[in-house]
Amino acid sequence: MSTANAPSAVRYRPLLLILALLLMPFIVGGGLYAWGWRPAKAGNHGELLSPPRALPPLADAAGKPLDTAAFNDHWTLVVAGAGPCEAACKRWIAATRQVHVALYKQMSRVQRSWLTDEATPDIAPLAALQPDLHTAVATDATARTAFDLDTAGHRVYVVDPTGRIILRYPADAEPRDILKDMERLLRYAWAG
Repeated sequence: MSTANAPSAVRYRPLLLILALLLMPFIVGGGLYAWGWRPAKAGNHGELLSPPRALPPLADAAGKPLDTAAFNDHWTLVVAGAGPCEAACKRWIAATRQVHVALYKQMSRVQRSWLTDEATPDIAPLAALQPDLHTAVATDATARTAFDLDTAGHRVYVVDPTGRIILRYPADAEPRDILKDMERLLRYAWAG
């Protein structure tokens, strides 16, 4: 039997098979969405702040207003907590340094900051160990609220290159989870 005399269903079978294979993912995805199925866990380890918080007015260690341009064009890991930088704070600063170094080729897109509510923080011991660490001071209630300085312990926050606080980690977070989130952010984000 020649192809010209073959029934039309047989002649178009390969084309219909390819079309069915191409449409199958859309049909399955649409069906799962229609029946309400959602993935069990989100991709991020930190708490995604929705809506993102605007970066409040801050001051530098000398008490001068900090220009928000210091946070522009970089992703910023902020270790925030009330009072002086004691043992828990120093552990977080060391952990964020390890995360920063582990980012390897993406290191230049990230900076680190320590945020405190002390009017005149003693930055000399930290600057000796961490010369690339920026210091910021929460000057008012807006900053205290934005970085939850009234809660116990130090937390890590992620500030995006446009100056919005987008992620928050609890005081007992794992540094490797922060690293995973940062790697993912830097892989998919064009900014910073």
